This record gives sequence, structure tokens and C-alpha cells, in this order.
Amino acid sequence: MFIKLSLLLLVSIAIVEEIFFVMHIIESKLQNRMRNKLINDNLVVYIEKNIFDEIDNELIMKCFSKYKNSKKTIIMHIF
Repeated sequence: MFIKLSLLLLVSIAIVEEIFFVMHIIESKLQNRMRNKLINDNLVVYIEKNIFDEIDNELIMKCFSKYKNSKKTIIMHIF
């Protein structure tokens, strides 16, 4: 009986370690994607800064106050 429990414990530990390993890989990939998206968004603003310079900041603030939940609506409303 003791041998079965010890073998079961070893298998359970191995399964849990594998699950945590996979979760770590998924979390790392998700974080990298999020960082890449943030960098990409910032680069777009920097590269197209002449367009963004023409937009009045007050207009942007008004749009954000009207449409708090929808980024697409804000961007479409500005242009």
C-alpha cells in the first residue's frame, strides 16, 4: 500500500510540475505579445507624429470622455 501511494505521489508531482511549466510558457508568450503590441503602438504614433501633431489635444480629451469603452469609436471619431 505504501509503495502505491509513493508512486502515485511521484506521478502527481510530475503532472503538476508539467502543468506549471506549460503555464509559464503561455504566460511568457502572452507577455511578449503584449509588450510587442505596446511597442508597435508607440512606434506608429512616433512615425506618424506629423499627423498626431495636427490633432488638437482638447478634441482627443473630449472623445475619450464621450467614448470611454470603445477605442475604435474614438479613433474613427477623431479622423
